[in-house]
This record gives sequence, C-alpha cells and structure tokens, in this order.
Amino acid sequence: MRNLFFGFALLGLFASCSADSYKISGKFEDLSSGTVYLRKIEAQGLSEVDTAEVSSGAFVFEGETEHPELYLLFAEDVQEPIVFFLENSSIKITANTEKMDEAVIKGSKLSDLFKQFNDNFPHIEKEEQMREEFMAAQSQQDQATMQSIMADMETIMEDRQTYYKDFVKSNSNNAVGAFLALNMAQSLEYEEIEELLTNLEAALGEHPYVISLQEMMEPLKAQKEAEAALSIGKTAPDFTLTDLDGNEMSLSDFRGKYVFIDFWAAWCRPCREENPLLVEVYKQFAGEDFEIISVSLDQTEEAWRQAVQEDKLTWTQLHDPANTAATSYMVQSIPNTWLLDKDGKIMHKQIRSAELTEVLKGLQN
Repeated sequence: MRNLFFGFALLGLFASCSADSYKISGKFEDLSSGTVYLRKIEAQGLSEVDTAEVSSGAFVFEGETEHPELYLLFAEDVQEPIVFFLENSSIKITANTEKMDEAVIKGSKLSDLFKQFNDNFPHIEKEEQMREEFMAAQSQQDQATMQSIMADMETIMEDRQTYYKDFVKSNSNNAVGAFLALNMAQSLEYEEIEELLTNLEAALGEHPYVISLQEMMEPLKAQKEAEAALSIGKTAPDFTLTDLDGNEMSLSDFRGKYVFIDFWAAWCRPCREENPLLVEVYKQFAGEDFEIISVSLDQTEEAWRQAVQEDKLTWTQLHDPANTAATSYMVQSIPNTWLLDKDGKIMHKQIRSAELTEVLKGLQN
C-alpha cells in the first residue's frame, strides 16, 4: 500500500510539471496586493491573455500555450513590464516594481537565451558614454568631435548588426531566433531571410513568428521573381498601348527588329535632355533592323503630345497613363531604358544613348 501511494504521489508531481501547460509563480518584493496582467504582442498591438491577483506579494498564472512566444507581465500602475518567453514549463519570477527589467526568471530556457542575447549586446555602456560626449560637443558646437563620435557610432552599429545576425543564425531552430529574425528581416538580404526561414520552418513548423516571416516574404518573393523575369536573356514582357493616331500597338509587333524601349514623361527633365541624343541615334540606325519605342507615363495626352512635337520625336510613340507597361517592367524612375534583340529578348537594361550607339554599331558589323 505504501508503494502504491508513492506511485500516485509521483504521478501528481509529473502532472503539475506537464510539458502541455505552464505555471508562472511570481513574487514581488515591494508589492503586497494588486493586479498583474499577462499580455502578448500581436500584429495589432498588445492583447490581454490573463490577469491574476497579488496576495502578500505572490501571484500565479496557469494555462497552456501552443507555441512559446514573447510575453509581457505588467503590474498595476507600473508602466515597465517584465519581458520573458512563455513556454509550457514551471516558471518562477522574482521582481521589484522599481526595477522590472532586473526581474529574475527561472524555469524558462528560452527566457535564459533571450537574456543571454540582451546581456551580450555589444557596446551598451560605450554607447551611453558616447551619447553624453556627443551632447557635450553639440552644446559647444564642436563639429570635429561630433563627426568623430558619429563615425565611431557607425562602427558600433556594424558590430551590432554582425552580432545580431550571428545570434539569429545560430538560433534558427527556436522561438527566440524566430522572434529576432522577424524583427531584423528588413535589414537582411532576400537570400539571408530565405535561408533563415527554411531552417525555422523545419524546426518550428507553423509557429506564429514563422507564419509572420512567411507573410513578410511573399511580396519580396514576388519582387524577386519579377526581377528574375526581367533579367538579361529573358523575353521582355509584351504590352499593348495606344499610339499618337489612336491605334493600339503591341511590343510583339516589332519582332524581327532590335527594339530600344524608353520609358519617359514630358515633366522628366533628364528624359527631355536625352531626347535630342535619341533623335541622332534614330537618324543613324532607323530602318528594317531597328526601332525605338517611347512609352510616355504622362497622365494627360496634351502634355505627351506637346513634348513629342517640341522634341521632334519621329519614332513609335505610345501612351501609358495607367502605368500598365511600366509596372510590368518594374519602372521606379525615369528615364528607364531597355534594348531587346530581334527575338524580343532583353540584351541591355538602363542603357543611355552614347552606349546604345556603340552597341548598335557592333550589331551592324
């Protein structure tokens, strides 16, 4: 009978430490009563997860979490929270409301890892010193010292970025790494995010941080695919626009010729300055093997027609007020130019008239 009772006691102990639930046992050194709030960071802001009453400084939260994530613990009327990773384990927190950032958290390996990341963040003390020195130099209008401090700060930022990246890469199998990756994603190259995401997907599956990173990647992936489709050797996207006579013309109508596409507008000074040079190019090379297609992004026909007349442009003129063609070519600024071969494949991008002349001479030989 004694052994049987001992077995039940062990069963109860294991149940209280189940990996499917958590228990947060907290103790405030300077707070005897009140309310504490457990909150989570969501896309739309902080969301309330649970509340607990403080009795003789102690409080308890119990529940379960599907995924370990960063949580915030607020004491009533205290602005600064305790920041920690909540996971299904027995977590003990000891805190003082005057120094919430110094709270001691035990029982959460991910919180230990997050603390390690923050504790080893480079140049914290040096940054404080440099900030004071900069303010002193600024008050004295000491430009040389200010520039020197700013140069040193750039080095510090580079060191921090390296530290951040290295930490995330070495922790791309846990929620801390996923959280940090999500927060630094905008400073990474596409390939770096892609590699991190592959590792995180394998380790964490459908973790909320992984899903958020995937959603962030979707437009980047689309842009990358669009850029690849516009690389040298690829067939240029076809488009159909209206010419000066109101006729619809397509890029594919010019297959069999080398085609120079020039996205421009009447209001674009660099475009207008380039036009006289293109006039000379067209005089020299126009014929059965070469054509220029100018695609105007002007919103009004009047501005477009007037600029064509003023600049004496005699080649194919098309109007793209809705930026239909410009969007397919990912035009971000103008002039924006492309040279296609006779099969409609991209030969050169962002080529100006002087370089275009040399290329066309080479094609004649």
